[in-house]
Amino acid sequence: MRILFIHADSMKYEVKSEAKNAEEIDERRRSGAVNDALVCFITVEKEDEGKRRIADAAFRNIKEVADTVGAKNIVLYPYAHLSSSLASADNAINVLREIEQKCSSEFNTLRAPFGWYKSFTISCKGHPLSELARTIVEEKEERRRDEGSYLVLTKDGRTVEPAAYTSSNRCFMAMLKKEALKEQVGNSGEPEYLKLCRKFGIEWERMSDIGHEVYNPAAALMFDLASDYARQVISGIGLSVFSVKGTNMFNLSEPAVKEHAALFGDRLYTLESEGKEFVLRYAACHQQFSMMSTWNISYRQMPLAAFEIADAYRYEQSGETMLLFRLRRLNMPDLHVLCRNMEEAYAWFERIHEKIYEEVAKLGTDYEMLVNVSSRKALEENRAFIIKLLEGKQKDCLVHIYPEGTNFYWTVNIEYHILDDMGRAREIGTVQIDTGNARRFNITYADASGKKQYPIILHTAIIGTIERFMYAVFDRAIQRSRLTGKPGFLPFWFTPEQVRLIPMGEKHLQRARELAFHFTSAGFRTGIDDRDLTLSKKVREAKQDWVSLVIVIGDREMEVSELPVYDRERDEQRQMNVEEIIKLMKERASVYPSRPLYMPAELSKRVTF
Repeated sequence: MRILFIHADSMKYEVKSEAKNAEEIDERRRSGAVNDALVCFITVEKEDEGKRRIADAAFRNIKEVADTVGAKNIVLYPYAHLSSSLASADNAINVLREIEQKCSSEFNTLRAPFGWYKSFTISCKGHPLSELARTIVEEKEERRRDEGSYLVLTKDGRTVEPAAYTSSNRCFMAMLKKEALKEQVGNSGEPEYLKLCRKFGIEWERMSDIGHEVYNPAAALMFDLASDYARQVISGIGLSVFSVKGTNMFNLSEPAVKEHAALFGDRLYTLESEGKEFVLRYAACHQQFSMMSTWNISYRQMPLAAFEIADAYRYEQSGETMLLFRLRRLNMPDLHVLCRNMEEAYAWFERIHEKIYEEVAKLGTDYEMLVNVSSRKALEENRAFIIKLLEGKQKDCLVHIYPEGTNFYWTVNIEYHILDDMGRAREIGTVQIDTGNARRFNITYADASGKKQYPIILHTAIIGTIERFMYAVFDRAIQRSRLTGKPGFLPFWFTPEQVRLIPMGEKHLQRARELAFHFTSAGFRTGIDDRDLTLSKKVREAKQDWVSLVIVIGDREMEVSELPVYDRERDEQRQMNVEEIIKLMKERASVYPSRPLYMPAELSKRVTF
């Protein structure tokens, strides 16, 4: 942005005719005159588009110059002649309006209209500071997420300084040291879970940007199963859920989008299209809020929710990206719950909180809580509710109080952390109380008297992102193996290949195919190792592929009903007939989602990834 400042005895303008992309004006704005004013000729440049704090930077410069010369009146005059690189009309108008709003809070401000041919006369005071030109650039983010203060809130309501808090809970202490004390925690070296990523075909896409994953068939199957499970978890929570689908890019010239993006932070992906600046969504918020703003909602229908597994984009630092955990493109099973009031929001927050703990328990682990609050006031207002959650789990929590002075759209956000195999606290699930976006995006419902009201919105990803859920499953399998000394195993419903039949020779292949038909018909993913390899190599590779049940078919199995089954979960060999095997698989699959194999059943037809 370029600004030419002139401290003037007087300045007046008059609209003559409409130019291209002119903003709409009423009769009062067709002319203007001010005495003793700081006149700011402003050119909004192309490189200013998408810069969320450029108006702040411009205002600070205007205020600095006005205070220096003692001006109480400000004229903002759009002037396209200070640069050859111009912003789009929409972006320029929005930036000028934002500067006008900020200036009006401290000065008598007049803004000349954008996109009109105008005549003007100006009388410069002529003192040494009466003419000044500046180039305005976006200032760095003043507040980062890791600023603010921390305290430990105990389940009995006491507060403890983090440096003075001690506990035998390894996950809590790892979280406290990393977040509050800024200490390096965890082991060094390559995490073991990456071996499973390589095993199942999860890797970085070499032809894309940094932080974008590719999934080969086994991994793609696991990803889709996790997505199915996320939907299943939501459908069983007891809400009226509306599943939606939407786009992944939103116009930063839209005030609601720009404001929300400014409060989100600085990890945004942006792109340009037809002269406009867009942000790639960092969650499903924009899409769901845009849709909800058009819905006719009655208080009788609430609480209700919108759900989408949304591709989301975070501009993570290239040196910090991690497969499945820290990505630039991730997939968020985003649920937004509309509540009539804070009492209802608390009730559903608590139910979601319980569901989050229920789901992580199914993985054989537990969560510790990092409770973010947007201010000290938000902490005090929600203190009793937070303590209620702590009492219910008999846990203490780490509280992060965000810096004062920013009007965040949320009040309370809980991040749920597990302890991974490297001794690090890792966030998986989350839930948040949003008090600002209903008004920002004009989401309303009709109360009992027919009056429009703004709901409280809960944001949650109960099992975390799809990728982080997979990370937690892999990490738990690795830890289980390390702690027991036995082979690690994946949940049966999540294992890409649940059964593998290994015929010892060509004459046993037909029997293997008959058994495969039974198991596949029962809904289980079954492979047949029909390759011309030694039996020992086939068995070894089945175990390396983490197959849940491995069955060898030889001469004996051609004549008797019982089959030798290697059960990876129990790490034992046992004799079972077909009915017993199917019963076992149904018990382990339980109510979890199911999909067929994403590759040929015969290993001879598969390729190497």
